Amino acid sequence: MKAEKIIIDSNLSSSFNLKEVLKYKSLLNNLAKRDFLIRYKQAFAGIMWALIKPLISILVFGYISSKINNTENTATNFVYVASAMLLWQLFSNVFNDVSNSIIGNSNLFSKVYFPKIIIPISTILVCLIDFLISLIILIVLFIIAGQTIHWHIILAPLFILLTLINGFGIGLYFATINVKFRDVKFIVPVILQFGMYVTPVIFNTRYYLDRIPEWMHWIFYLNPMVGAIDGFKYSLFGGDAIYNINYFIISICVSVIFLFIGIRYFYKFERSFVDYI
Repeated sequence: MKAEKIIIDSNLSSSFNLKEVLKYKSLLNNLAKRDFLIRYKQAFAGIMWALIKPLISILVFGYISSKINNTENTATNFVYVASAMLLWQLFSNVFNDVSNSIIGNSNLFSKVYFPKIIIPISTILVCLIDFLISLIILIVLFIIAGQTIHWHIILAPLFILLTLINGFGIGLYFATINVKFRDVKFIVPVILQFGMYVTPVIFNTRYYLDRIPEWMHWIFYLNPMVGAIDGFKYSLFGGDAIYNINYFIISICVSVIFLFIGIRYFYKFERSFVDYI
């Protein structure tokens, strides 16, 4: 019987296939493990940086928020800022790492065939581990502030997932552009810095809505992280947080659109990655 020879082009482009991604889950795990070890390799504080970095941001911006808002309960204000800051940093890390993932792993592209989407997906796992570690800060602040846990807490994973979708969808689009135009690595930090100030991280949503015309409120909610952060606060603090289901639906729709555009754009230009790398 004559053997059949199969040749697989390493540059072959395809559409997103979850079954194919799961087939290479061992590669996905190894890439995530490698990235996690490299992130804290030779760092004196090691994995503690997953706590130190967000803690510094929370202390600085929590103090600024309490002074501007003139809140009487400083501890509670710090809890609010911490919940938003941790979720924003999760988005920021996913967005930044995904956008740099293709260039950072360019040596893998021409060696063997595998779904290239695995590379940016693996960075999400590392960012999620960092986020779960940083939740220790939020738990401690909850105890200090004497906050009670509401039943809405069961919704928290939904808004964490929404944050991952936002970071991945937008990051995937920029990762694709980054292959051809290396300026992206300079643009992304600027976008993230600006984005934090137009997102209810330091101040709550009411602070922004009170300062813009009512007809512009829906434009504010086109920022997909507004819905994610407001929803996360709602799951932690219940009715004490600003939450509007209509505006949240807008954020959900924008998140899905960004994810669709990111994946579609990635697969459209996947074939030409090797030409530029």
